[in-house]
Amino acid sequence: MYLIAICHRRGIRSLRDLTPEHLPLLRNILREGQEAILQRYQVKGDQLRVYLHYLPSYYHLHVHFTALGFEAPGTGVERAHLLANVIENLECDPDYYQRRPLTFALRADDPLLGLLQEAQTS
Repeated sequence: MYLIAICHRRGIRSLRDLTPEHLPLLRNILREGQEAILQRYQVKGDQLRVYLHYLPSYYHLHVHFTALGFEAPGTGVERAHLLANVIENLECDPDYYQRRPLTFALRADDPLLGLLQEAQTS
């Protein structure tokens, strides 16, 4: 099972844009997503991986819901950030995603990698 919740609200492009103002939205996505999946697919919340990507595949807030047994691309620790952890991080530090270094993996043919390597040599 692999589902995506897409936020209707514009202007939240990635983890970097999240602040405590977004906590009610994030909690709602988690709660309502888990409830809808339970009703439709009979999969309980503790059997789900609920996460955001950084860097995202597209810059509009969306949350991935996958069954724990399904190894979807991008679920590794270098890219996936569990929604429950995102909520907790924002509760503990309002500026967490503006200040925290976030690591991510790039493919060898990714244009961003080329730009970063070029900037490093100049």
